[in-house]
Amino acid sequence: MSVKTTISETDLPKILVEYDLGEYQGFKTFANGAGQTTLLLETSTGKFVLRYYENRPLKHVLFEVQLFCYLRDKNFPVPAVIKNRLGEFFSVYKEKPYIFIEFIEGEHGKNPNDFFNLAEADEVIKSVAQMHNLTTNYSPEYFKDREPFDVVYCWREFEKKHPYLVATEKGKWFKAELDKLEFPATLPKGLCHADLNYGNFLFKNGKIVAVLDFDMSFYTYFIYDIASLIYWWAWPPEKNFEENRVTQIVSEYSKSRELTAEEQVHIYDALKLIILLGISWSEEGDFENEKKKIEFLNSIGREGFNKKI
Repeated sequence: MSVKTTISETDLPKILVEYDLGEYQGFKTFANGAGQTTLLLETSTGKFVLRYYENRPLKHVLFEVQLFCYLRDKNFPVPAVIKNRLGEFFSVYKEKPYIFIEFIEGEHGKNPNDFFNLAEADEVIKSVAQMHNLTTNYSPEYFKDREPFDVVYCWREFEKKHPYLVATEKGKWFKAELDKLEFPATLPKGLCHADLNYGNFLFKNGKIVAVLDFDMSFYTYFIYDIASLIYWWAWPPEKNFEENRVTQIVSEYSKSRELTAEEQVHIYDALKLIILLGISWSEEGDFENEKKKIEFLNSIGREGFNKKI
């Protein structure tokens, strides 16, 4: 297997035994990878997506399963999770949980840094706003078992990834930037996808047929996802953000779900948090490029950013 995984092809027929999906015939990897092992399995009855969780506890998986079921009941475009022979949505193999997901035909979104397709971007933005409308104040049973990706988590990850930087000027700068962030408790909350890159959207005939990979999703302020849209769709690497795209994201989102004045003000903070999270997860070599993004936002300021959007 060319993907990073702890299972081999000889494991796949054994994994299928728990399901009534036919006999194993082969597998393919996906061009758009994920943090967990995700494979397309071909059987005697069809194609199915195997998601084998390499480093996630069962409650983390159950959160994702519950969210998929909830969204499907609301006619939101996510794949169906398939039950095993015991009627459960998950199984365990070699002490790790896994699920089978419906395979949906379609093409992944195009990288907006190579070619920005306005119509495609608008479809993505509308789908995110729709998901937020459907999940306002909705928190699945296991939402507390998901990492919150908040300021406390970000600093903890930085200390874990870069312990040798904590007491240096870089570490002091990082902590000071985190301490500047403001997230009023009155900001609207619900389920955020949290990884809105172009590869997590399947299109067919110009329309989204599936939103994929909720592995990072969690219950938080909706502005986290709006900031994620800006990060992935309006901020090319090693450049400043595309102001017209940022305006388009906020404008298109607001057509489906109106932002409160407080939300609009604090998109700035959520965007800075996403950049700082990236630093906390990445190698030190990425530090300076990401720091430039923070300094750029600092030069505009919260009020100045709000005026631009």
